[in-house]
Amino acid sequence: MNSMTGFGKAELKTPTGKYTVEISSVNNRFLEINQRLPRQFFTMEPKIRDLVGAAVSRGKISIYVGFDANNGLEEQYRINKTALKSYYKQLIALRKELKIAGEVTMSDLILLPEVAKPEEDSIDDEAIWNDLKTATDKALKGLTDMRRAEGAAMARDMKKRLAILSKEVKQIKKFAVGAVDRYREKITKRLEELLDKPLPENIRIEEQIALMAEKTDITEECTRFLSHCDQYQAALKDSGPQGKKLNFILQEMNREANTIASKSADVEISTMVITIKEETEKIRELVQNVE
Repeated sequence: MNSMTGFGKAELKTPTGKYTVEISSVNNRFLEINQRLPRQFFTMEPKIRDLVGAAVSRGKISIYVGFDANNGLEEQYRINKTALKSYYKQLIALRKELKIAGEVTMSDLILLPEVAKPEEDSIDDEAIWNDLKTATDKALKGLTDMRRAEGAAMARDMKKRLAILSKEVKQIKKFAVGAVDRYREKITKRLEELLDKPLPENIRIEEQIALMAEKTDITEECTRFLSHCDQYQAALKDSGPQGKKLNFILQEMNREANTIASKSADVEISTMVITIKEETEKIRELVQNVE
């Protein structure tokens, strides 16, 4: 089992410069990838997306790539004076027209598109990608290792809670066996108090008791709940993404618990159902973060 929460970071020093890749993830229904790359690496976004998609299947992934170029590479960039002068004239005109305070600085201009450009054919894209891929793979390994470790801890917690659920439902199933007899005693005693004498034999009373027994029988619900527990345990051993499957099984378990609560009139059973619902809610919170 993998969690959808994790973080991985990698740094790589090469002749062209130093690469820093940070990848973080949080829970999400689908796979969502957001990237922050240096401008000169924009064309590599699809390749990075493919790398991440091959490693994880669900979660909101945030990727940051930093790059500090060596001097040799920095010298391969040039300032586009034509674009810079054009931007400057337009910004000065707009500042006067709109009466905006302040000055147009070089730091403002240098960030504008096409002002700083690499010399044509000065950058080896294949070499850059090989270095960036190495750093990204390393960061991804850190991310997936953390997600796997957290997933293992979540699985252990789930197994403990599943054991509690199985124990409670088995106890309910055992307790429900005498529910009809307890109901017969209760209604008989109440009627005798009202009539102030022993109850005469009356087939209608037995009919009502039989009807109650049919309406309040929770044996089938308990059996299905225990079956869902077994399915959940088996799903925990599956390889690959499990979150959606576990969430579906948990919904069915919760459905059975609600039916048991609505059909049973015993306080003892109602108390045990509360424990079941508390434990299923705790598992549900964990499942929301399972890949």
